[in-house]
Amino acid sequence: MVISNLGGAIEYWLGFQHKIGRSFMMNEDALKYPLADYLVNEGNVDLQLIDLEIAHPNFSNRQVDLTVFNIQNRTVKSLFELKLAKEETWYQAEKQRIFNDLIRLYLGSLVSTEKCFFIITGKTSHFQTDFKNTPNIGIRFYDKWFDFTKGQSKTFDVATETDLIYLDIYREFRTKYSNTYQGQPNNILQLPNQITTTCEFITAFNPTLVPYMIGVWSVT
Repeated sequence: MVISNLGGAIEYWLGFQHKIGRSFMMNEDALKYPLADYLVNEGNVDLQLIDLEIAHPNFSNRQVDLTVFNIQNRTVKSLFELKLAKEETWYQAEKQRIFNDLIRLYLGSLVSTEKCFFIITGKTSHFQTDFKNTPNIGIRFYDKWFDFTKGQSKTFDVATETDLIYLDIYREFRTKYSNTYQGQPNNILQLPNQITTTCEFITAFNPTLVPYMIGVWSVT
């Protein structure tokens, strides 16, 4: 499976939906289907090894958008979380949801046999303005978590973060998820010292030429 091809496949699928007037149907749930289609047809993943909306390995009451299992014993191979960039993406609630995905993917990467991925796509105007260029003091907000150049990584502090803008988000995750955490050590949820995201794919076309943009990051 070539992750850059995966990003391109979803990008073209979205462009097709736009061309035939189906942009109004685009939501996070809809993105699972071109992703699954690519994994089966290009990634050679058996359809029976793909599940949509099943429990996270560490949180029985929290679902993962798409999970790929290994054929042996159905252990977790990869996890995928999907987001749609929209006007609300620069709101605090969406920043929290995106971080929740990142840390759940990080925790998933500890028990998976291959990489776990965060995918965000949306209309070009929303991807550019409300996600990539979301303002913050000093840096664009999402620059803390993502590098927007293919092949480049971004490592950010979590447990040792001192910036209250981000620390409040990290603490909120721990508060909401601690009671349902099932993992090491002794089912006690601890924030990792650091999380690393690597840009596996980013729309390379001039933004003025494409209706949708997409970014794919692995999370470790």
